[in-house]
Amino acid sequence: MLEGADQIDWKNLGFHVYGKHDRIPEEIRNLLAQDSQIREDARGFLLGSGQDFGDIYDTTPHIIPFLIGLLADVGTPGKADLLWHLSGVTEYIAYSRHLPIHMMRLCLKTYDALRAGLSILVALLRDGSVEVRMASTNLLSQMTDEVESLVPEFIQCFRTEGDEDVQIGLLDGLKTLFGSLEWPRYGLKDEYAPFFREVVETHPSHRVRVAAARASVELTSPYTRQPSRLSPEVQTLLAQEFMEQSSPLNYKEQGSPTYHAERIVQDLARVDPEPLVNLLQSPAISAEQAHVIARGILANAFLSPGRTAAHWEHFPNLDKRDEGMFYVQDHAAVGYIKYRRAHLLRAIVDADKVWEIPTNLFSFFYGLPDSREGLRALIEEPDSASTS
Repeated sequence: MLEGADQIDWKNLGFHVYGKHDRIPEEIRNLLAQDSQIREDARGFLLGSGQDFGDIYDTTPHIIPFLIGLLADVGTPGKADLLWHLSGVTEYIAYSRHLPIHMMRLCLKTYDALRAGLSILVALLRDGSVEVRMASTNLLSQMTDEVESLVPEFIQCFRTEGDEDVQIGLLDGLKTLFGSLEWPRYGLKDEYAPFFREVVETHPSHRVRVAAARASVELTSPYTRQPSRLSPEVQTLLAQEFMEQSSPLNYKEQGSPTYHAERIVQDLARVDPEPLVNLLQSPAISAEQAHVIARGILANAFLSPGRTAAHWEHFPNLDKRDEGMFYVQDHAAVGYIKYRRAHLLRAIVDADKVWEIPTNLFSFFYGLPDSREGLRALIEEPDSASTS
């Protein structure tokens, strides 16, 4: 199959990430090298590395069929690394916004090239290597146009999977797939809700149960927060998971416990604010934890459900300095807030830990006072009682 790479007029296809189109066939063959460094260099040349990782170019949809062919060959070395590199491409497609028409077409061509090899990628979910199973799960979870076929595949693999980390990866993938659903396919939420309830309530692994609880949040409707499809244990599991994160939280690394803790709060905020209010009243929380909880309560109280994900996605990191916790403007602030809920604001005012560290959280996102006294005065205005 690789011989066909020499028959393609690569230069006339258009732009390649690093130019040097004549090297493309050689670098495709280098993916079979026994030397791991040669394979790594080949992946980088073909698909981009560093700041170019995952970017899509005119040559990308023509390169992918050869890579799929290599993944189908039982003797290909470094399959997991190749799958992770391809995941950068699927992530680019899944999360790109406001692309020019040319790039939209390239994304569709690239996606179709991956979809043409879907049966090969799905077969890798049952590969003998844990690393390959993890990598294929991650890649497939971002092929969201195949949600109707991938969800049952993921669930079947979960039921036969013996590795706990792969099971968690499959649940994380299901969270992504269900989170991508548009309203014509919301019936899938009802169809598969019993599976998530079963895992949340009966699985022997606490880590797996937490992952299932997080995935369950995607079963809620974006138009109502009634958690009717969820196990009643979901909120308890997530609240416990938040409390088990290290304290004080570290805001310097995205892979730190802080990142995970914020995702837990994000999930809780999408369901019901009361568990967050209860957490805020716990004497065991730190000032940093109180800040994250308050942010979740405000997101639940003020943002329409469809905007909460964008809120956290646009502002995941803080400029954390010794004198306080401040948000930095690098994206447009969320422009729409819904009704004021006085009892939730009052819970924040009453929590001493929230006010131990100065922050612009309240004014930056919601136009609220950043001082305890100012926020208390606001909720004591005459119209607060009627909007609580």
